Amino acid sequence: MKKAKKLLALLLAAAMLVTAFAACSGGSTGGSSQNSSSSTSEAGTTNETSPAGDTSEATEEPEAPAGDGTVHPMRYVEPGTYCDDYDTGIAAVNEKLKEDGVDIEVEMIRIPWDAYDQKLNLMLNTGEPFELLHVMQDVKNLSSIAGMGGIISIHDYLPKYQDLYNRFSETEWLGTLYQGEEYAVPAYWRSFANVMSYMNWRQDVGAKVGYETFPETTDEIIDLMKKSQDYIKEETGMMAYNWFHQTQDTAHWLHRSYDTYPFYVENSLGIVLIRQDGTVDSFYESDEFKQDAQTYQKMYELGLIHPDVLSLDHQKKYDDAKFGAFLPSQTFDPSETTVIMENTDLTDVNVEWVESFGNDIPDMIYTFVQNLNAISATAEDPESGLKFLDWLHKSEENHALFHYGIEGTHYTVTGDHRYEPVKNDNGDAIYYLDTWMSGYLPYMYYETNATDYYIDYMTYSTDNYVISPAAGFIFDASPVQSELTNLQTEIIASIYPIKFGMVPYDEAIGPAIEKLKAAGLDAYLEEYRSQFAAYLEANPNVLEDAKGTVG
Repeated sequence: MKKAKKLLALLLAAAMLVTAFAACSGGSTGGSSQNSSSSTSEAGTTNETSPAGDTSEATEEPEAPAGDGTVHPMRYVEPGTYCDDYDTGIAAVNEKLKEDGVDIEVEMIRIPWDAYDQKLNLMLNTGEPFELLHVMQDVKNLSSIAGMGGIISIHDYLPKYQDLYNRFSETEWLGTLYQGEEYAVPAYWRSFANVMSYMNWRQDVGAKVGYETFPETTDEIIDLMKKSQDYIKEETGMMAYNWFHQTQDTAHWLHRSYDTYPFYVENSLGIVLIRQDGTVDSFYESDEFKQDAQTYQKMYELGLIHPDVLSLDHQKKYDDAKFGAFLPSQTFDPSETTVIMENTDLTDVNVEWVESFGNDIPDMIYTFVQNLNAISATAEDPESGLKFLDWLHKSEENHALFHYGIEGTHYTVTGDHRYEPVKNDNGDAIYYLDTWMSGYLPYMYYETNATDYYIDYMTYSTDNYVISPAAGFIFDASPVQSELTNLQTEIIASIYPIKFGMVPYDEAIGPAIEKLKAAGLDAYLEEYRSQFAAYLEANPNVLEDAKGTVG
């Protein structure tokens, strides 16, 4: 088995290759990441190079420049809702910024999940002013936002923020590149090897319905889901369902069982399938999608998929999960163990994270960055966002104040990186800003009752993996932006009902593909293949690494 250090070496090699490509393109010498990666940041090391060049001889990092005394707005757009005591907490953040001499004032602009896509698109299209945008590669990826001019390059600003730059590894910077320059700052909130073919399940329920361990065939997993649904309905009175993290996700948990695995399906719209030999296929025209759809049709007919899955508020699944009502799914995490116990009278809950179809199948490292924070093209002062992120990463004190609030008012420290938040009657922290969007792993706190299993999950790394040849590739969608917009509309209307098993694959796929082609599918795929071929030509070791990384 190859160890984590082997993974690091390969990722760093990939970083060097893409860095060279960026330099040849007149771009940056920096690099990239996903929600986070098991790379040098995890070990606590920092970069020795930056867009400013070699700084190894410097005695200390340069400070970000002082302002002119003007306090600039730093409006930060994120999905979600406001916590109860947001005003008190954010006022304390702004007071600390003032004390630290940082000339910005932070305001969170939170958009409820059910309105997020529509509202964000409206803000980007109308040029509404704000400074910082959280980018989720599996929702609306970096290239699509940069391609429409919604965010700007930060390459020329980064030399002023060496401390912030050095918080992340070269591989983490790799995933921020668009047209050879950094367009965002990575969010390193969790350390894992970017695997995606996993499920979370209530092992305590599984044990009660005949499954002490997670099954390793599709039919058995569906049987587990149905028996778990019946048990949970009797236990709670609620219907439990299988969920994707987002409706646009693909059924990655199923892909590990296919003869053609390993392969990666691009996760924001699922248009392209990238095989380990560098072949780019049309996913919705593939046999792999056919297998996905046929499995989900069976699941839908059994009542394992919510009948209104395409119109439900994103929050619905999490509201139900608080009470233990969910089936093995491609979302949630082991922290649900304590959440369920807090909201019910259950005492033996055990939510586990498992790799579907067995540990002997290699994990897929599909990207080097998933969550990022980018500077809006409408920012009053583009540096306001970088000043905030620099301050946020400067110390654990700043990180805790922003994310957890005022110690003694919003939370109590109970141990090393353990805390107890003050909660409202619904069991929610009265002040909390999501760490998955802006957290930094070395500074993260965990609730007192968080299980060791959950901590292991947050710091997970793998020694049995493959790296997708697309892991360091970011597609520039600007040449096919109109096609992409049309495809997004058509995929939601014609493909999603097939994907979730609502309509039979054999009856619906032909007309659906015709509509996708009319929307520009072939032109989109041609552009994707052209850019990907250029990337592989500039990085000849990528395919060799993809072949040779199975543990």
